[in-house]
Amino acid sequence: MVMAAKIPTKTKILYGVGAFGYGSTGQAFSAFLMFFGTGILGIPGTLMGVAIAISTIWDGGTDPIVGYMSDRMKSRRFGKRHLFILVGCVAVAIVNIMIWSISPDLPLGAKFALLLFLLLVIETFNTTFSTPYQALGLDLAQNYEDRTAIQAFKTVFSFSSLLVPSLLMAVFLSPDRYANVGESSRGYIHIAMVTSALCIICGLTVFFGTYKHRHINTRQEETEEKKTSIFNDFFGVIRQKNVGRLILGYAISLSAGAFITSLGLHIFTFTFMFTTYQIPIIMMCMVIGIVFGQPMWFYIARRTDKIKALLAALCLVLVGMVVFSLVLATRNTVRAEAVLPLVAMTIFICGLGTGCMYSIPMSMFADCIDIERRKTGNDKTATSAAFLTFCMKISNAFIMFVIGLSLDIIGFDGGRATQSMNVQNWLGMLLIIGVTIACVSAFIVYSGYTYRKKDFQSDNEVD
Repeated sequence: MVMAAKIPTKTKILYGVGAFGYGSTGQAFSAFLMFFGTGILGIPGTLMGVAIAISTIWDGGTDPIVGYMSDRMKSRRFGKRHLFILVGCVAVAIVNIMIWSISPDLPLGAKFALLLFLLLVIETFNTTFSTPYQALGLDLAQNYEDRTAIQAFKTVFSFSSLLVPSLLMAVFLSPDRYANVGESSRGYIHIAMVTSALCIICGLTVFFGTYKHRHINTRQEETEEKKTSIFNDFFGVIRQKNVGRLILGYAISLSAGAFITSLGLHIFTFTFMFTTYQIPIIMMCMVIGIVFGQPMWFYIARRTDKIKALLAALCLVLVGMVVFSLVLATRNTVRAEAVLPLVAMTIFICGLGTGCMYSIPMSMFADCIDIERRKTGNDKTATSAAFLTFCMKISNAFIMFVIGLSLDIIGFDGGRATQSMNVQNWLGMLLIIGVTIACVSAFIVYSGYTYRKKDFQSDNEVD
């Protein structure tokens, strides 16, 4: 018996950088796509919800396929993950620019069809990069605490990418930069060019930075691998103890993040009427909360248990929603200069909790995968992780459709610079209701998770 090697900090950083570049394009989509489609392209909110939902379902459906292919890749040059990572980051960067270059002057039907097609293409390449990339992180972490640590690094870099589109918004989307909608769409193209460059640079960084680890999990028997199918693997994943509950809880809890990121720009712009220079400050507060929260949650999970840290994080986000409710209700009665700090404080609190909801469940999922791998001797890391993201994306597709439909129901008009007081209030209420339901539901589901630290006490030893 020998001790499982710990991951050097350098390797964790080089791996985490990949999430920064990929996250830059993804966060731009989360923050701007609904607004870009309704406010710039003039596509109705319901159609935007449909387009995003279809592309997200497609993205989720390709996850298990790419995961299955990655687990069975036998390349001596690239291992199981690295070729997918290389191709994915370059392709995502190219299609990303094409999406934000759609002309507002096209007929509505043409705009919608082109947007939907390009969304399907970019989601395919998103999967090509993200599923093997995520599996690589699970491959690298060989013990209980390293799994938490590497997911924390990934989460820090991923959410640090929130600042990229937010800061670029202040540069390229300032209201006095362009005179009309057609010209203002150029700002989104410039943002896409920067985020695409970051996607390639960071993708190459993780490719070369972890290249020596490309064969870390290639010890499985090929004969047994060939006897399984993607469907057998799926049911094998969800039959594992605690895994089904973990997948469901993860999908539900991340719905809270979808509400915050997708409705955030609408709320900050139309409800609180912040400027393009103030909104990046708000987003920075969220990122700071996420980054500062990672060592805190790592410490709590190490001293108590991962599940206890996760449940505490969900409660903290609910506290953030209580504070946000008070700010929303009193925003027109308190001094104008006090509103920005109050909203910033609320978003900071939500950031503290949200960061844990992304990192700790992935660490817990890696624990479950490792238990199964030790029992069977088969590597289904990417396949298992793909089904986790598949369920999460199906949930996200539903949430995005609900958000788009809700915008139409409350009377949001993307062509207007200001919204009625009723619409302003409802934008805030949609956020509060959505996040609260997601967090409470996730708390109930996660409470049934039974693995504890003692179940992994011998995890530092490998054959």
